[in-house]
Amino acid sequence: MKRFAAIVLTVTILMSMLYVPAIANKTGYLSGDFYDMVNDKGEQHWAYDQMTELIAMGILTGYSETKTIYGERVQVQSAKPNQKITRAEFAAILYQALNLNGSNGDKAPFSDKIPSWAAEAVNALYKEGIIRGNPDGTFRPDRYISRAEIAAMLVNALNDRSSQTGKSFPDVSSGHWASGSIGKASAMGIINGFPNGRFYPDRNAQRAEVMVMLYQYLLNDRSQAPADKTLISRAGKVSDAMESFISDDNYDSASVLQYLTGEMEVIMSDSEAGEIIRELKEEGFLGYSVTSPGRVVRKSDRLAEVAYDSTAVLRIDEIELEVEMPIHYFLMKIGDEWYIYKENYETE
Repeated sequence: MKRFAAIVLTVTILMSMLYVPAIANKTGYLSGDFYDMVNDKGEQHWAYDQMTELIAMGILTGYSETKTIYGERVQVQSAKPNQKITRAEFAAILYQALNLNGSNGDKAPFSDKIPSWAAEAVNALYKEGIIRGNPDGTFRPDRYISRAEIAAMLVNALNDRSSQTGKSFPDVSSGHWASGSIGKASAMGIINGFPNGRFYPDRNAQRAEVMVMLYQYLLNDRSQAPADKTLISRAGKVSDAMESFISDDNYDSASVLQYLTGEMEVIMSDSEAGEIIRELKEEGFLGYSVTSPGRVVRKSDRLAEVAYDSTAVLRIDEIELEVEMPIHYFLMKIGDEWYIYKENYETE
């Protein structure tokens, strides 16, 4: 029994390591590469879940740093969750999250200079009507962005153009320039405010606050969500390709990679992906098969989750056993197509 439990644990861990996203949002980092989202006591940052999702999508890449770990200098990534963020930095992140086609040479008419690394993002977002600048004709790229400005940009980016009014905040008057955007963002679950009931619209936002608002935006804009069959069909192609990859001793991942993006592609592009499967088989893993039709757990205009029931087959001391392994695929929309950026074996 102990050996059975060990093999099941090994299969689960290795399969989870194997699956992780590839196209416009290709990233070189996994959430485990970021050292500053868990403290020395092992406690996760309050925005850990949302930030790791954005890392998996390839939207949040963080900062490269060199640290000494166990006496060796190693390259690591930092998310800097408590650091403030500039307007140009947020524009670049939002541009990446929306996967916009670009400005096609159109230039935003701001009178101040936009840094070259953010120029395309600012131009494209202006073209889409997502950013509008300041009354004096400037964009002020190096100024720290406020919570109200984030709410306004995210509401401008919504596909959902309906009029909605959320809860009122005592520190957001009807005369505040962003009161309408803050109200709609609240109604759609993009912003929640603080435990004391206030929103602090003019306070400079920390990176963690920005990432939570951005993730909630991606999750809650649902007016143009696709039909379930579209998502199930796409996830089904990945499931079929993965079954073939695992059963094929050549371990050619090309058939799988065409459906992946972000973090999951990093794993499947790794030359060690095939070696992981070999290790699984040496431990007694014979493969798995999907045992139920796909079901959509949740969906929005840009994100979706599709689940399948599946059964893993293990051989232990010449005895074959079947273990239930529910699979959840997490998809994001890039252009007109959907790609898998993450998967796990957790139940709904």
